[in-house]
Amino acid sequence: MTDRDARPSAPVEIEPVQRPIDGVVTLPGSKSYSNRALLVAALARGRSEITDALYSDDTRYMARALSRLGVRVRGDEASRAFVVDGVDGRFPAAEATLEIGNAGTAARFLTAAVALGHGTYVVDGSPAMRKRPIAPLLDGLRALGVDAESRDGTGCPPVVVRAKGIAGGRARMRGDISSQYFSALLMAAPYAEHDVEIEVEGALVSAPYVTMTLSTMEAFGVRVERNGDRWFRVPAGQCYQGRRYAVEPDASGASYFFAAAADGLRGHPGRRRRHRAGPGAPAGGRGRLHPHGRRGDDLDGHRAVRGRAGDRARHRPDPLRGE
Repeated sequence: MTDRDARPSAPVEIEPVQRPIDGVVTLPGSKSYSNRALLVAALARGRSEITDALYSDDTRYMARALSRLGVRVRGDEASRAFVVDGVDGRFPAAEATLEIGNAGTAARFLTAAVALGHGTYVVDGSPAMRKRPIAPLLDGLRALGVDAESRDGTGCPPVVVRAKGIAGGRARMRGDISSQYFSALLMAAPYAEHDVEIEVEGALVSAPYVTMTLSTMEAFGVRVERNGDRWFRVPAGQCYQGRRYAVEPDASGASYFFAAAADGLRGHPGRRRRHRAGPGAPAGGRGRLHPHGRRGDDLDGHRAVRGRAGDRARHRPDPLRGE
């Protein structure tokens, strides 16, 4: 990925719809799954092909950062795919400054991942990113033997990681903070010297996104033990295996099309459209679909969404190829 590939997307002008909706919609891949898959594929042993990926500012920043760490990442935006040659848990670059714009997932995930390297790494972003907290993740990394700090002492980026691998051990984090902190530690944990245990203090409020992380790790061959949402353990000595991986559709994005199909436009009858959301889509996104289903619309993973009239719009998503 080049710097040009990682430039922020140009603004898109959106005009209000003035007529009934009748068309075919292809849902984009999930940003959350795409960024997790990119990082896990980079850490894996062997080559991975990530298909149905979402190309967005976040995934472009992630791909560019991985390239600066010495990972070979080739992107084909037209086919919505990435090919990643994994580094088997150790980044080749001994130092790098990673500029990640406003990409919060990239900032948190990469802060933990670069701890597996050997050298000095800086994770920085936009002025807005420099106001976003990351201290709980830094505390978790220090508990696992990592030298990581907020460079300006604000608890926000830029972050400096003086890496020599992750020793392992036990970290405790509050459950009411961002799930990205948990996901970041979990995805890096298989390459720690010793087992990694993560304890959750209180309720894990973003549990569906941690489950998304675990499912991605499992798809690439890593086993995580858990006690509900209170405790996670990643045994040492595991590694991700390169593979072909199809990204789940974005269930949150799909909810807008479900709403349009079920409700119709003001003054116009509803339409019918087809949708298929993958079974692994996070509950947070899929939950938005339920109110329409309870109202009597025919709403599940494979059938049509029926609005208040017989006209229809069709949705033909690309088939899911995940295993």
